[in-house]
Amino acid sequence: MNAKTEQGGSAAQPGYAGWIDRALAEHVRFAPDVGQIALFGQRMLLLHASSFTALRRELVERLGIPQAREIMTRLGYQQGYDDGVRVLESAGDHPIEELLSMGPRLRAMEGFVVNRPIDGMTFSMEAEAHLEHLGLSGAPACWMIVGYASGYCTAITGIPILWREIECCAMGHSHCRVIGRPLAEWSDLSEDDTSYLHAETFVGLPKSDAPGPGAKPSALGNMVGVSAGFNAVAGLVRRVAPTDSTVLFLGESGVGKERFAKALHSISARVDKPFVAINCAAIPDELVESELFGVEKGAFTGADRSRPGRFERADGGILFLDEIATLPLPSQGKLLRALQEREIERVGDSRVRKVDVRIIAAANRDLRQEVEAGRFREDLFYRLNVFPVTIPPLRDRRSDIPLLVSLFLQQFSARFGKTVAGLTRHAHEALWNYDWPGNVRELENMIERAVILCDEGGSIDIQHLFAGGEKINTRLFGIDASGRLEEAGRNAPGDTPVDDPVDSLLDDMTSFKDLEDALLKRALRRCNGNASAAARMLKMGRGQFEYRIRKAMDRSAE
Repeated sequence: MNAKTEQGGSAAQPGYAGWIDRALAEHVRFAPDVGQIALFGQRMLLLHASSFTALRRELVERLGIPQAREIMTRLGYQQGYDDGVRVLESAGDHPIEELLSMGPRLRAMEGFVVNRPIDGMTFSMEAEAHLEHLGLSGAPACWMIVGYASGYCTAITGIPILWREIECCAMGHSHCRVIGRPLAEWSDLSEDDTSYLHAETFVGLPKSDAPGPGAKPSALGNMVGVSAGFNAVAGLVRRVAPTDSTVLFLGESGVGKERFAKALHSISARVDKPFVAINCAAIPDELVESELFGVEKGAFTGADRSRPGRFERADGGILFLDEIATLPLPSQGKLLRALQEREIERVGDSRVRKVDVRIIAAANRDLRQEVEAGRFREDLFYRLNVFPVTIPPLRDRRSDIPLLVSLFLQQFSARFGKTVAGLTRHAHEALWNYDWPGNVRELENMIERAVILCDEGGSIDIQHLFAGGEKINTRLFGIDASGRLEEAGRNAPGDTPVDDPVDSLLDDMTSFKDLEDALLKRALRRCNGNASAAARMLKMGRGQFEYRIRKAMDRSAE
């Protein structure tokens, strides 16, 4: 990652270099007796460069350069994002410029590249591997390094940052050079530049499995993510899409179960057939069967005409049964028969109709617990649980938040014809710390509201985001113009009010550091010295906790 940008920004100032090296040295741990290496509290591996080169070569040979590039770039992005999060947790009050400057030093420490502020990148392991394997290239080859730079800068700034390589040693240049900008400011991006961020790139079917000439294009443009959880779900969808197996999406409300179901449909062999969705929780119990199986004229009062149900309407395609745990038990039995026999009877009719429907179901409850409680049929559960896919909540894949925010911001700015400068740093921090009970759907609604509330040409701040009664669980602090600590968004709607216990703590402590030290030490004692458990108790990363408790112990010893 070259710190030089297109606008001519420089690398870290000379005064930063010593602090950066000391900070990195403080956070490297080698424990050869137990086979562990740690950097900022996360486990690392020493990997032979020759093994990495061989793996890269095999990916290129098996998948081709485009797919190999997507995989390697995404891997680099995840590494950079993780490093950026760990740096932030341990950074204290250091300026953002210094934290950004740690990225190139980290990547050099990890052995991938040496950075020179003026000359650009030298000793790029990826460029050397590409030259050794394929010879001179017609396109840049430092895929992981570019991904790392994008992920690291995105984590540090809270804004999606995209880096592009414009010169590469693998192309015959003397150095490798990269340019970084906020994602929204690039006007000439190609699909190759951003494909690793989108679901299409790793959910799309191989050519041998692709649907026929009548197939519709994949509808995954509104699905982005780089987290391990997102990747895992997308990979499972890709595997099961070509089959005709029943799929059961599991996860909390708002995680995107219907979007993944539509994604599966868009890359399946049934893509040119209907996708019919029904929310089982939204239908009165007495109408469930008529909605699913249809009704004949005169079957009951008000049935003045015959009409097909969702099964018939989905014939040849996919029927998506959302919130299936809410189905009443009698309807569950009839649904089971329809799945087993592939035939249905309309309400008030004796005629049996054959249907060819692939079932995709979704539930936000634990169906095994529902079975044990007697609220869900065991035989129906096993019929549906052929290929379960659990979608993790947004709080467990926070690295996707900046990308989703950028996507939703573009969508709503265009819809409302409004120019928005972006989000303030405090707003990004608040989104990171929020617990997200409503998941991706809640984030989308929050950004829509914020775009409406913010001024034309202005930036979205905490008060625009948290104006719907949401509670910010973590109090946020920043540095004011005089260098003093200040609480961010103290008067923002939805902030948790200060209560009497907090007032009493403030009365007893002489400074914020005293309060922090006491909290850290008490958590460590309650967890019997287990730093990981204490970090979880305080909703902190382990690296952040270890850094702060060490400082607290040093202050106690003074």
